[in-house]
Amino acid sequence: MIFIALGSNVGDRLAYLRQAIAAMGAFFTIKKSSPVFETEALLPEGSPPAWNRPHCNMVIAGESALSPEALLQRLQEVEHRLGRPPDHLFHAPRTIDLDIVLYHNQKVQTERLTIPHKGLEDRLFLRALLAFLGKTPYPPEESYIPLRSFVLEPKLVGIVNATPDSFSDGGRHLNPDDAVRHMKALEAAGAAVVELGAQSTRPGYTEVSPQVEIERLAPIVERYQGTACLGVDTYFDEVVEYALQHSFLWMNDVKGQLCETTIKKIADCGAQLVTMLCGTDYSWFEERVKTLVHLGMRKENILLDPGVGFGKTRSENLDAIRLCPKLRDYGCPILLGPSRKSCLSSFSPVAAAERDIETLGICASAEADYLRVHAVEDHMRFFVAQQSVLPLLDTEDSRNSHKACPRRACTS
Repeated sequence: MIFIALGSNVGDRLAYLRQAIAAMGAFFTIKKSSPVFETEALLPEGSPPAWNRPHCNMVIAGESALSPEALLQRLQEVEHRLGRPPDHLFHAPRTIDLDIVLYHNQKVQTERLTIPHKGLEDRLFLRALLAFLGKTPYPPEESYIPLRSFVLEPKLVGIVNATPDSFSDGGRHLNPDDAVRHMKALEAAGAAVVELGAQSTRPGYTEVSPQVEIERLAPIVERYQGTACLGVDTYFDEVVEYALQHSFLWMNDVKGQLCETTIKKIADCGAQLVTMLCGTDYSWFEERVKTLVHLGMRKENILLDPGVGFGKTRSENLDAIRLCPKLRDYGCPILLGPSRKSCLSSFSPVAAAERDIETLGICASAEADYLRVHAVEDHMRFFVAQQSVLPLLDTEDSRNSHKACPRRACTS
């Protein structure tokens, strides 16, 4: 088994890890994947203060037909492709860092390559990550605790409702400063997408115009300075136009009424589009996907949402959650958004704002690539713990398998 360490401490760090894993698929077959540890930067004395940025680190294990030297060359090509130049200073911040830690039982000592990795003995986080993969010769110190932990899969979409009337948190983030604080918290918790909504779609909602949506979004967008992929929850063409002009790369259309011109613009930008089913005729997705592909959308950028809470009875909502795996027949990623929805009252009497535990129970069992949730931090902590104790399955057999996700489509 070959073990490769991945690290990033620039920009959307988890996105760069996903991007690197996707690129490595051309020459490396992943069998096991560790959680992601956030760790302090290891810097020599006198390093510039700007270099002191925490890293996200992980280890993957697998197989490759390449020799150690040839594998190193391919890894460096991936680094360069993801923005790390050949003349990069060794300890400077980097978009991605890829190192061969172990290569079967071989020892290599050349000018370019040392295996086992020369930092293995004194980097507790690396030994801890190897232990998660069952590489017991390098157990972690009992005292080692990472700054934070993440998983790359499933991807979490954090909800920011800039509305006065959303069903569980209406008014909490209508103030732009409150919204930005929440966006930063979601980003720090590891959200793959931070999704803004300026129109409530709760049952019985009163629709506001696209101009009102934009007026609610604009001061938030102006204030936000972060690295997360931004998304918008809207069904108005004008709002999508505004979002594309401000580098949003995720559009969540709950009504499927965006015009063809708008969809073509989404496709041209390489953005992702969530298309949701209202009702229970799942064959609708077949024609919808064909239409979107005809308009230029790539299948990997079309997300299918079974529409929990939209046009369905409580029983039908639960069926929608159970039927997620069948949607894979259409060749697109799956998004599930059960967070705090009224269908959870089928088995829980608590108020909507208190349904995060029930949401977590649904998400833990659902077979979806993206989970749209309010409580991103709680869900991330759960999935880290789950991944840490699940059997070490082949990636292709695991629900949390890594999938190619282009960077410009937000979630790579």
